[in-house]
Amino acid sequence: MATTIRDYPKLAADICDAVGKDNIISAAHCATRLRLVLKETPSAEVTQRISEMPAVIKVMESGGQYQVVIGTHAKDVYEALAQLLDLDENAADAPQTKQGIGSRIIATMSAVFAPFVYILAAAGLVQGALIIITHFAPAFAETGTYSVLSFISWTPFTFLPVMIAVTASKHFKCNTFIAMWCCLALVNSDWGAIAARIASGETVKFLAFPMSQTTYTSTVLPPLFLVLVLSYLERWLNKHLPDIIKALAVPFICTVIMVPLTILVIGPVSDMLATGIANAYNFLVNTVPALAAILVGGIWQVFVIFGVHWGVTPMCLANFANYGCDSFQAFQTCAVIAQAAACFGVFLKTRKADIKNVSLSAGLTGIFGITEPAIYGVTLRLKKPFVCGCVGGAIGALIISFFNTKYYVYAGLPGLLTTVNAMSDANPSSFTGMMIGVLATIIVTIILVQIVGCDEKGPKNN
Repeated sequence: MATTIRDYPKLAADICDAVGKDNIISAAHCATRLRLVLKETPSAEVTQRISEMPAVIKVMESGGQYQVVIGTHAKDVYEALAQLLDLDENAADAPQTKQGIGSRIIATMSAVFAPFVYILAAAGLVQGALIIITHFAPAFAETGTYSVLSFISWTPFTFLPVMIAVTASKHFKCNTFIAMWCCLALVNSDWGAIAARIASGETVKFLAFPMSQTTYTSTVLPPLFLVLVLSYLERWLNKHLPDIIKALAVPFICTVIMVPLTILVIGPVSDMLATGIANAYNFLVNTVPALAAILVGGIWQVFVIFGVHWGVTPMCLANFANYGCDSFQAFQTCAVIAQAAACFGVFLKTRKADIKNVSLSAGLTGIFGITEPAIYGVTLRLKKPFVCGCVGGAIGALIISFFNTKYYVYAGLPGLLTTVNAMSDANPSSFTGMMIGVLATIIVTIILVQIVGCDEKGPKNN
Protein backbone atom coordinates (compact mmCIF):
# COMPACT_ATOMS: atom_id res chain seq x y z
CA MET A 1 0.00 0.00 0.00
CA ALA A 2 1.38 3.39 -0.94
CA THR A 3 2.21 5.80 1.86
CA THR A 4 2.24 9.57 1.81
CA ILE A 5 5.78 10.91 1.49
CA ARG A 6 4.87 14.29 3.00
CA ASP A 7 1.87 15.10 5.17
CA TYR A 8 0.79 18.42 3.65
CA PRO A 9 -2.30 18.88 5.85
CA LYS A 10 0.01 18.55 8.86
CA LEU A 11 2.42 21.06 7.33
CA ALA A 12 -0.45 23.49 6.79
CA ALA A 13 -1.56 23.02 10.40
CA ASP A 14 2.00 23.53 11.68
CA ILE A 15 2.42 26.74 9.68
CA CYS A 16 -0.98 27.96 10.88
CA ASP A 17 -0.08 27.25 14.51
CA ALA A 18 3.32 28.90 14.14
CA VAL A 19 2.10 32.22 12.70
CA GLY A 20 -1.19 32.14 14.61
CA LYS A 21 -4.57 31.38 13.08
CA ASP A 22 -6.01 34.74 14.19
CA ASN A 23 -2.96 36.48 12.70
CA ILE A 24 -3.76 35.32 9.14
CA ILE A 25 -5.80 37.83 7.17
CA SER A 26 -5.75 36.04 3.83
CA ALA A 27 -3.87 33.33 1.99
CA ALA A 28 -3.06 32.57 -1.62
CA HIS A 29 -0.58 30.47 -3.54
CA CYS A 30 1.41 30.52 -6.75
CA ALA A 31 3.27 27.71 -8.47
CA THR A 32 5.71 27.20 -5.60
CA ARG A 33 4.79 29.54 -2.74
CA LEU A 34 2.22 29.84 0.00
CA ARG A 35 1.53 33.58 0.27
CA LEU A 36 0.09 34.88 3.53
CA VAL A 37 -1.06 38.37 4.46
CA LEU A 38 -0.63 38.71 8.22
CA LYS A 39 -1.66 41.25 10.84
CA GLU A 40 1.74 41.09 12.50
CA THR A 41 5.06 39.78 11.22
CA PRO A 42 6.17 36.65 13.09
CA SER A 43 9.37 36.77 15.12
CA ALA A 44 12.67 35.58 13.69
CA GLU A 45 12.38 32.45 15.85
CA VAL A 46 9.00 31.57 14.34
CA THR A 47 10.30 32.16 10.82
CA GLN A 48 13.30 29.95 11.54
CA ARG A 49 11.03 27.23 12.92
CA ILE A 50 8.84 27.29 9.80
CA SER A 51 11.89 27.23 7.51
CA GLU A 52 13.03 24.00 9.20
CA MET A 53 9.70 22.23 8.67
CA PRO A 54 9.68 19.28 6.21
CA ALA A 55 9.14 20.35 2.57
CA VAL A 56 9.71 24.06 3.32
CA ILE A 57 12.48 25.46 1.13
CA LYS A 58 12.56 29.08 2.27
CA VAL A 59 10.56 31.66 4.24
CA MET A 60 10.68 35.32 3.29
CA GLU A 61 8.75 38.58 3.31
CA SER A 62 8.17 40.36 0.01
CA GLY A 63 5.45 42.38 -1.66
CA GLY A 64 3.61 42.81 1.63
CA GLN A 65 3.30 39.03 1.97
CA TYR A 66 4.77 36.38 4.23
CA GLN A 67 5.91 33.83 1.66
CA VAL A 68 6.61 30.18 2.42
CA VAL A 69 8.43 28.58 -0.51
CA ILE A 70 7.36 24.93 -0.69
CA GLY A 71 7.80 23.88 -4.30
CA THR A 72 5.34 22.20 -6.61
CA HIS A 73 3.12 21.10 -3.69
CA ALA A 74 2.30 24.67 -2.63
CA LYS A 75 -1.24 24.15 -3.91
CA ASP A 76 -1.71 21.08 -1.69
CA VAL A 77 -0.61 23.01 1.40
CA TYR A 78 -2.82 25.96 0.47
CA GLU A 79 -5.90 23.75 0.07
CA ALA A 80 -5.28 22.21 3.49
CA LEU A 81 -4.78 25.66 5.01
CA ALA A 82 -7.94 26.95 3.31
CA GLN A 83 -9.94 24.25 5.07
CA LEU A 84 -8.41 25.18 8.42
CA LEU A 85 -9.18 28.87 7.96
CA ASP A 86 -12.51 28.55 6.10
CA LEU A 87 -11.08 31.01 3.60
CA ASP A 88 -13.94 30.81 1.09
CA GLU A 89 -16.58 31.58 3.70
CA ASN A 90 -14.69 34.25 5.60
CA ALA A 91 -12.81 36.01 2.81
CA ALA A 92 -15.44 38.69 2.31
CA ASP A 93 -15.34 39.67 5.97
CA ALA A 94 -11.57 39.48 6.40
CA PRO A 95 -9.94 42.63 7.80
CA GLN A 96 -7.55 44.48 5.54
CA THR A 97 -4.03 45.76 6.11
CA LYS A 98 -2.42 48.78 4.54
CA GLN A 99 0.10 47.95 1.84
CA GLY A 100 2.11 50.10 -0.50
CA ILE A 101 0.92 50.39 -4.08
CA GLY A 102 3.84 48.28 -5.32
CA SER A 103 3.11 45.52 -2.82
CA ARG A 104 -0.57 45.51 -3.75
CA ILE A 105 0.18 45.30 -7.47
CA ILE A 106 2.54 42.36 -7.01
CA ALA A 107 0.13 40.59 -4.65
CA THR A 108 -2.69 41.06 -7.14
CA MET A 109 -0.68 39.77 -10.09
CA SER A 110 0.35 36.71 -8.11
CA ALA A 111 -3.16 35.96 -6.88
CA VAL A 112 -4.71 36.42 -10.33
CA PHE A 113 -2.25 34.61 -12.60
CA ALA A 114 -0.69 31.89 -10.45
CA PRO A 115 -3.78 29.62 -10.22
CA PHE A 116 -3.99 29.10 -14.00
CA VAL A 117 -0.36 29.52 -15.10
CA TYR A 118 -0.04 25.76 -15.67
CA ILE A 119 -3.05 25.89 -17.99
CA LEU A 120 -1.33 28.52 -20.13
CA ALA A 121 1.92 26.56 -19.94
CA ALA A 122 0.20 23.35 -21.11
CA ALA A 123 -1.57 25.20 -23.93
CA GLY A 124 1.79 26.63 -24.96
CA LEU A 125 3.27 23.13 -25.09
CA VAL A 126 0.47 22.00 -27.42
CA GLN A 127 1.18 24.97 -29.68
CA GLY A 128 4.89 24.22 -29.54
CA ALA A 129 4.28 20.62 -30.56
CA LEU A 130 2.17 21.78 -33.50
CA ILE A 131 4.96 24.15 -34.57
CA ILE A 132 7.45 21.28 -34.64
CA ILE A 133 5.14 18.91 -36.50
CA THR A 134 4.13 21.40 -39.17
CA HIS A 135 7.74 22.50 -39.62
CA PHE A 136 8.74 19.00 -40.68
CA ALA A 137 5.37 17.98 -42.16
CA PRO A 138 3.64 21.11 -43.59
CA ALA A 139 0.73 19.06 -44.93
CA PHE A 140 -0.35 18.30 -41.36
CA ALA A 141 -1.62 21.87 -41.05
CA GLU A 142 -4.41 21.02 -43.53
CA THR A 143 -5.76 18.10 -41.50
CA GLY A 144 -8.72 18.04 -39.14
CA THR A 145 -6.48 16.77 -36.37
CA TYR A 146 -4.38 19.91 -36.58
CA SER A 147 -7.48 22.12 -36.56
CA VAL A 148 -8.85 20.48 -33.42
CA LEU A 149 -5.55 20.59 -31.54
CA SER A 150 -5.01 24.18 -32.66
CA PHE A 151 -8.31 25.54 -31.35
CA ILE A 152 -7.81 23.56 -28.14
CA SER A 153 -4.42 25.21 -27.63
CA TRP A 154 -5.75 28.71 -28.30
CA THR A 155 -8.85 28.39 -26.09
CA PRO A 156 -7.21 29.43 -22.77
CA PHE A 157 -5.81 32.56 -24.41
CA THR A 158 -9.05 33.43 -26.20
CA PHE A 159 -11.01 33.19 -22.96
CA LEU A 160 -8.23 34.50 -20.73
CA PRO A 161 -10.49 37.33 -19.45
CA VAL A 162 -12.90 34.72 -18.09
CA MET A 163 -10.15 32.92 -16.16
CA ILE A 164 -9.04 36.30 -14.83
CA ALA A 165 -12.64 36.95 -13.79
CA VAL A 166 -12.59 33.82 -11.61
CA THR A 167 -9.29 34.49 -9.84
CA ALA A 168 -9.65 38.28 -9.64
CA SER A 169 -13.15 38.01 -8.16
CA LYS A 170 -11.74 35.87 -5.36
CA HIS A 171 -8.89 38.31 -4.78
CA PHE A 172 -11.09 41.41 -4.84
CA LYS A 173 -13.88 39.58 -2.96
CA CYS A 174 -16.84 39.95 -5.27
CA ASN A 175 -19.35 37.58 -6.88
CA THR A 176 -17.49 35.24 -9.23
CA PHE A 177 -20.48 34.60 -11.48
CA ILE A 178 -21.20 38.29 -12.01
CA ALA A 179 -17.54 38.82 -12.88
CA MET A 180 -17.67 35.89 -15.30
CA TRP A 181 -20.82 37.22 -16.95
CA CYS A 182 -19.20 40.62 -17.52
CA CYS A 183 -15.99 39.13 -18.93
CA LEU A 184 -17.85 36.59 -21.08
CA ALA A 185 -19.70 39.53 -22.63
CA LEU A 186 -16.36 41.10 -23.55
CA VAL A 187 -15.23 37.99 -25.48
CA ASN A 188 -18.64 37.39 -27.04
CA SER A 189 -18.31 37.07 -30.81
CA ASP A 190 -21.10 39.64 -31.23
CA TRP A 191 -18.91 42.28 -29.61
CA GLY A 192 -16.08 41.20 -31.91
CA ALA A 193 -18.34 41.84 -34.89
CA ILE A 194 -19.28 45.30 -33.56
CA ALA A 195 -15.60 46.12 -32.97
CA ALA A 196 -14.83 45.06 -36.55
CA ARG A 197 -17.50 47.47 -37.83
CA ILE A 198 -15.96 50.28 -35.79
CA ALA A 199 -12.51 49.38 -37.10
CA SER A 200 -13.83 49.66 -40.66
CA GLY A 201 -14.86 53.27 -40.01
CA GLU A 202 -18.45 52.96 -38.83
CA THR A 203 -19.51 54.93 -35.75
CA VAL A 204 -21.38 52.77 -33.26
CA LYS A 205 -22.72 54.38 -30.09
CA PHE A 206 -23.87 53.15 -26.71
CA LEU A 207 -26.49 55.70 -25.73
CA ALA A 208 -24.82 58.95 -26.86
CA PHE A 209 -21.23 57.74 -26.50
CA PRO A 210 -19.19 56.37 -29.42
CA MET A 211 -17.44 53.09 -28.68
CA SER A 212 -13.85 52.16 -29.52
CA GLN A 213 -12.73 49.13 -31.50
CA THR A 214 -10.89 47.47 -28.60
CA THR A 215 -11.26 43.69 -28.51
CA TYR A 216 -10.74 41.71 -25.33
CA THR A 217 -9.73 38.16 -26.20
CA SER A 218 -6.29 37.42 -24.70
CA THR A 219 -6.28 40.70 -22.78
CA VAL A 220 -5.18 41.05 -19.16
CA LEU A 221 -5.64 44.52 -17.74
CA PRO A 222 -9.19 45.29 -19.03
CA PRO A 223 -10.82 42.33 -17.25
CA LEU A 224 -8.60 42.90 -14.20
CA PHE A 225 -9.69 46.52 -13.82
CA LEU A 226 -13.28 45.57 -14.64
CA VAL A 227 -13.39 43.17 -11.67
CA LEU A 228 -11.65 45.70 -9.42
CA VAL A 229 -14.28 48.37 -10.13
CA LEU A 230 -17.03 45.73 -9.98
CA SER A 231 -15.99 44.79 -6.44
CA TYR A 232 -16.63 48.37 -5.24
CA LEU A 233 -19.92 48.65 -7.13
CA GLU A 234 -21.18 45.32 -5.85
CA ARG A 235 -20.33 46.13 -2.23
CA TRP A 236 -22.11 49.49 -2.52
CA LEU A 237 -25.22 47.87 -3.98
CA ASN A 238 -25.27 45.12 -1.34
CA LYS A 239 -25.08 47.80 1.33
CA HIS A 240 -27.81 50.09 -0.01
CA LEU A 241 -30.35 47.91 -1.85
CA PRO A 242 -33.30 46.35 0.00
CA ASP A 243 -32.78 42.67 0.79
CA ILE A 244 -35.97 41.68 -1.03
CA ILE A 245 -34.59 42.71 -4.46
CA LYS A 246 -30.85 42.36 -3.84
CA ALA A 247 -30.38 38.83 -5.26
CA LEU A 248 -31.73 39.87 -8.69
CA ALA A 249 -30.94 43.57 -8.74
CA VAL A 250 -27.22 43.31 -7.91
CA PRO A 251 -26.19 41.15 -10.90
CA PHE A 252 -28.56 43.09 -13.19
CA ILE A 253 -27.22 46.53 -12.23
CA CYS A 254 -23.60 45.42 -12.05
CA THR A 255 -23.59 43.92 -15.52
CA VAL A 256 -25.50 46.65 -17.36
CA ILE A 257 -23.14 49.21 -15.84
CA MET A 258 -19.79 47.41 -15.93
CA VAL A 259 -19.81 45.98 -19.47
CA PRO A 260 -20.61 49.30 -21.21
CA LEU A 261 -18.26 51.14 -18.81
CA THR A 262 -15.46 48.76 -19.74
CA ILE A 263 -16.13 49.10 -23.47
CA LEU A 264 -16.29 52.90 -23.25
CA VAL A 265 -13.59 53.71 -20.68
CA ILE A 266 -11.88 50.95 -18.70
CA GLY A 267 -11.01 48.77 -21.66
CA PRO A 268 -9.44 51.38 -23.95
CA VAL A 269 -7.51 53.05 -21.10
CA SER A 270 -6.16 49.83 -19.55
CA ASP A 271 -5.33 48.39 -22.96
CA MET A 272 -3.34 51.54 -23.72
CA LEU A 273 -1.53 51.12 -20.40
CA ALA A 274 -0.50 47.53 -21.14
CA THR A 275 0.51 48.43 -24.68
CA GLY A 276 2.47 51.44 -23.39
CA ILE A 277 4.48 49.30 -20.96
CA ALA A 278 5.17 46.75 -23.71
CA ASN A 279 6.21 49.51 -26.11
CA ALA A 280 8.63 50.95 -23.53
CA TYR A 281 10.32 47.56 -23.21
CA ASN A 282 10.26 47.04 -26.99
CA PHE A 283 11.91 50.44 -27.46
CA LEU A 284 14.81 49.27 -25.30
CA VAL A 285 15.02 45.98 -27.21
CA ASN A 286 14.93 47.68 -30.59
CA THR A 287 17.39 50.40 -29.57
CA VAL A 288 19.91 48.47 -27.44
CA PRO A 289 19.00 44.77 -27.76
CA ALA A 290 22.23 43.59 -26.13
CA LEU A 291 21.53 45.64 -22.99
CA ALA A 292 17.95 44.37 -22.74
CA ALA A 293 19.17 40.79 -23.15
CA ILE A 294 21.88 41.11 -20.49
CA LEU A 295 19.49 42.70 -18.02
CA VAL A 296 16.73 40.10 -18.41
CA GLY A 297 19.05 37.11 -18.72
CA GLY A 298 21.27 38.26 -15.88
CA ILE A 299 18.96 39.54 -13.16
CA TRP A 300 15.59 37.93 -13.86
CA GLN A 301 16.08 35.33 -11.14
CA VAL A 302 16.60 38.12 -8.61
CA PHE A 303 12.97 39.10 -9.26
CA VAL A 304 11.99 35.48 -8.66
CA ILE A 305 13.78 35.54 -5.31
CA PHE A 306 11.59 38.40 -4.14
CA GLY A 307 8.45 36.88 -5.64
CA VAL A 308 7.67 39.87 -7.85
CA HIS A 309 8.11 38.10 -11.20
CA TRP A 310 4.37 38.04 -11.98
CA GLY A 311 4.47 41.76 -12.68
CA VAL A 312 5.70 41.26 -16.28
CA THR A 313 2.82 39.00 -17.32
CA PRO A 314 0.57 41.78 -18.71
CA MET A 315 3.48 43.16 -20.73
CA CYS A 316 4.35 39.79 -22.29
CA LEU A 317 0.72 39.00 -23.13
CA ALA A 318 0.30 42.48 -24.63
CA ASN A 319 3.29 41.78 -26.89
CA PHE A 320 1.78 38.51 -28.09
CA ALA A 321 -1.64 40.10 -28.60
CA ASN A 322 -0.31 43.12 -30.50
CA TYR A 323 2.72 41.74 -32.35
CA GLY A 324 2.40 37.95 -32.25
CA CYS A 325 5.81 37.57 -30.59
CA ASP A 326 7.83 38.56 -27.54
CA SER A 327 11.57 38.75 -26.86
CA PHE A 328 11.29 39.02 -23.06
CA GLN A 329 10.33 35.37 -22.63
CA ALA A 330 13.18 34.29 -24.90
CA PHE A 331 15.71 36.14 -22.72
CA GLN A 332 13.90 34.91 -19.62
CA THR A 333 14.34 31.31 -20.77
CA CYS A 334 18.13 31.67 -20.62
CA ALA A 335 17.90 32.96 -17.05
CA VAL A 336 15.76 29.98 -16.03
CA ILE A 337 17.94 27.38 -17.77
CA ALA A 338 21.05 28.94 -16.23
CA GLN A 339 19.87 28.20 -12.69
CA ALA A 340 19.07 24.61 -13.64
CA ALA A 341 22.52 24.33 -15.25
CA ALA A 342 24.11 25.73 -12.08
CA CYS A 343 22.48 22.90 -10.13
CA PHE A 344 23.93 20.35 -12.54
CA GLY A 345 27.30 22.10 -12.17
CA VAL A 346 27.03 21.69 -8.41
CA PHE A 347 26.11 18.04 -8.90
CA LEU A 348 29.34 17.52 -10.85
CA LYS A 349 31.49 19.59 -8.49
CA THR A 350 30.43 18.64 -4.99
CA ARG A 351 31.55 15.54 -3.15
CA LYS A 352 28.75 15.67 -0.60
CA ALA A 353 26.03 13.11 -1.22
CA ASP A 354 23.23 15.22 0.26
CA ILE A 355 24.10 18.23 -1.93
CA LYS A 356 24.38 15.97 -4.98
CA ASN A 357 20.87 14.63 -4.40
CA VAL A 358 19.32 18.03 -3.84
CA SER A 359 21.10 19.66 -6.79
CA LEU A 360 20.08 16.90 -9.21
CA SER A 361 16.43 17.06 -8.13
CA ALA A 362 16.34 20.87 -8.24
CA GLY A 363 18.06 20.92 -11.64
CA LEU A 364 15.48 18.56 -13.13
CA THR A 365 12.67 20.73 -11.74
CA GLY A 366 14.32 23.78 -13.30
CA ILE A 367 14.10 22.17 -16.74
CA PHE A 368 10.33 22.56 -16.47
CA GLY A 369 10.64 26.27 -15.71
CA ILE A 370 10.32 26.14 -11.90
CA THR A 371 13.49 27.55 -10.36
CA GLU A 372 12.59 28.19 -6.71
CA PRO A 373 13.87 24.76 -5.57
CA ALA A 374 17.08 25.39 -7.52
CA ILE A 375 17.55 28.89 -6.11
CA TYR A 376 16.66 28.32 -2.47
CA GLY A 377 17.78 24.71 -2.22
CA VAL A 378 21.10 24.98 -4.06
CA THR A 379 22.39 28.02 -5.92
CA LEU A 380 21.51 30.88 -3.55
CA ARG A 381 22.25 28.71 -0.56
CA LEU A 382 25.76 28.08 -1.90
CA LYS A 383 26.02 31.68 -3.23
CA LYS A 384 28.65 31.27 -5.95
CA PRO A 385 26.53 28.98 -8.18
CA PHE A 386 23.76 31.57 -8.18
CA VAL A 387 26.15 34.22 -9.49
CA CYS A 388 27.43 31.72 -12.07
CA GLY A 389 23.85 31.18 -13.21
CA CYS A 390 23.27 34.94 -13.55
CA VAL A 391 26.42 35.27 -15.66
CA GLY A 392 25.53 32.26 -17.81
CA GLY A 393 21.97 33.54 -18.32
CA ALA A 394 23.24 36.98 -19.34
CA ILE A 395 25.68 35.50 -21.88
CA GLY A 396 23.07 33.17 -23.36
CA ALA A 397 20.51 35.97 -23.66
CA LEU A 398 23.13 38.23 -25.23
CA ILE A 399 23.84 35.60 -27.88
CA ILE A 400 20.19 35.09 -28.81
CA SER A 401 19.76 38.86 -29.14
CA PHE A 402 22.21 38.75 -32.08
CA PHE A 403 19.84 36.35 -33.88
CA ASN A 404 16.70 38.46 -33.26
CA THR A 405 15.28 35.52 -31.35
CA LYS A 406 11.70 35.83 -30.15
CA TYR A 407 8.99 33.60 -28.75
CA TYR A 408 6.01 33.19 -31.06
CA VAL A 409 3.90 31.25 -28.54
CA TYR A 410 3.32 32.35 -24.95
CA ALA A 411 5.13 30.21 -22.37
CA GLY A 412 3.50 30.07 -18.96
CA LEU A 413 6.71 28.70 -17.46
CA PRO A 414 9.67 29.45 -19.76
CA GLY A 415 12.27 26.70 -19.69
CA LEU A 416 14.03 24.09 -21.78
CA LEU A 417 10.76 22.55 -23.00
CA THR A 418 9.46 25.88 -24.30
CA THR A 419 12.45 26.67 -26.52
CA VAL A 420 10.42 25.38 -29.48
CA ASN A 421 8.27 28.49 -29.05
CA ALA A 422 11.09 30.35 -30.83
CA MET A 423 10.44 28.50 -34.09
CA SER A 424 9.05 30.62 -36.92
CA ASP A 425 9.17 30.18 -40.68
CA ALA A 426 9.09 33.97 -40.99
CA ASN A 427 12.18 34.29 -38.78
CA PRO A 428 14.37 31.20 -39.44
CA SER A 429 17.29 32.49 -37.36
CA SER A 430 15.11 32.74 -34.23
CA PHE A 431 15.20 29.06 -33.27
CA THR A 432 18.84 28.69 -34.31
CA GLY A 433 19.77 31.56 -32.03
CA MET A 434 17.68 30.08 -29.24
CA MET A 435 19.53 26.76 -29.42
CA ILE A 436 22.96 28.39 -29.57
CA GLY A 437 22.09 30.70 -26.68
CA VAL A 438 20.73 27.86 -24.55
CA LEU A 439 23.76 25.70 -25.26
CA ALA A 440 26.07 28.58 -24.35
CA THR A 441 24.09 29.20 -21.18
CA ILE A 442 24.45 25.59 -20.05
CA ILE A 443 28.13 25.26 -20.94
CA VAL A 444 29.23 28.62 -19.51
CA THR A 445 27.30 28.13 -16.28
CA ILE A 446 28.56 24.60 -15.62
CA ILE A 447 32.18 25.56 -16.42
CA LEU A 448 31.97 28.61 -14.14
CA VAL A 449 30.69 26.47 -11.28
CA GLN A 450 33.61 24.07 -11.79
CA ILE A 451 36.04 27.00 -11.73
CA VAL A 452 34.72 29.02 -8.79
CA GLY A 453 33.43 26.01 -6.88
CA CYS A 454 30.66 25.78 -4.29
CA ASP A 455 30.68 27.47 -0.92
CA GLU A 456 29.72 24.18 0.71
CA LYS A 457 30.62 25.45 4.17
CA GLY A 458 27.85 28.05 3.95
CA PRO A 459 24.80 27.86 6.21
CA LYS A 460 22.16 25.31 5.43
CA ASN A 461 19.37 27.83 5.75
CA ASN A 462 19.66 31.37 4.45
